[in-house]
Amino acid sequence: MKTPGEKIVLIGRDFRLFHVVLILGSGFLLYSALGLDDDRRLVNGAFNMFYLHRYFGLIWGGLIATYAAYVLLSRKRLRILHPLNKSIIEQTKEGLSVIGRYFFNRKISRGVRQGMGRHNILASYAFVMMVFGLVFLAAGGIGIILSPSESGFYEIFLGIHVLGAGLLALFVLAHLFAVLNKANRPLVLAVFSHGQVRRSWAEHSMPQYMSDEYGSELR
Repeated sequence: MKTPGEKIVLIGRDFRLFHVVLILGSGFLLYSALGLDDDRRLVNGAFNMFYLHRYFGLIWGGLIATYAAYVLLSRKRLRILHPLNKSIIEQTKEGLSVIGRYFFNRKISRGVRQGMGRHNILASYAFVMMVFGLVFLAAGGIGIILSPSESGFYEIFLGIHVLGAGLLALFVLAHLFAVLNKANRPLVLAVFSHGQVRRSWAEHSMPQYMSDEYGSELR
């Protein structure tokens, strides 16, 4: 039986921890990248920014790969990809509805809202962009490490690395725009606290997910 103000766990502890680590690691990589043109700048009197960026990048990439393997091996469902199973027409309707909600505070129509799951289609597109960004970033970074700096391949891999960084920058901007929207405030609080949201909010914002997971009636 539902009670007023009842809460449900929407975001697991493992993701909340990984999210914090990802933010800190990304910030540190950006900080180290800002000093790449200054070989005289030392960190702890031993490693200049170039080596700091290189070695920490390998560690950061290893952490991401480890978490990805954990998700796949534990057979956790990648719900963020589920909206991509919808038809192009349904994706377009949902995408335009979410944009209208974010930019103009328009209500999402009942027909579109009833089909919305844990993530909306724009989040799926942003996730795909992030994955491509990480792949290009990693491939370019490894290529830079393995290629002599005077070779033509070094410049190619550097371009790939920069492209990956650009895609990730676009993802971060889109992500920040979404999380700063008041419609997603409960999710932001959940990510940085106990992972819980009000059941009534979830039933209104992601009715298809709540119907599948909790048997809630679509409304």
